Amino acid sequence: MDRPTFIRGAIIDSWVEPAGPSRRETRLVLQVAPSGRPKDLLIVEASASLVPDRGWLEDLGENLCHGSPVAAEGRLNVSGQLRATRLELAR
Repeated sequence: MDRPTFIRGAIIDSWVEPAGPSRRETRLVLQVAPSGRPKDLLIVEASASLVPDRGWLEDLGENLCHGSPVAAEGRLNVSGQLRATRLELAR
């Protein structure tokens, strides 16, 4: 589980969890259908700071990016979710 993982696919769902008492920074959560394995949905968690601009963050929070391509790199946690250290978003 500790090796870097790279995934490319399409955004199926997305939401933004604001910073709060238990979390210092805003977090983005994406549900991604991986290319070539669209039924194997994967949760990708990332710091909002990885999103290229505020417009993207607002669109992701309002579910306006469903179907958009995404690439993410990070590490899988024990529950199989990808904790991203890099995101590439496209429309």
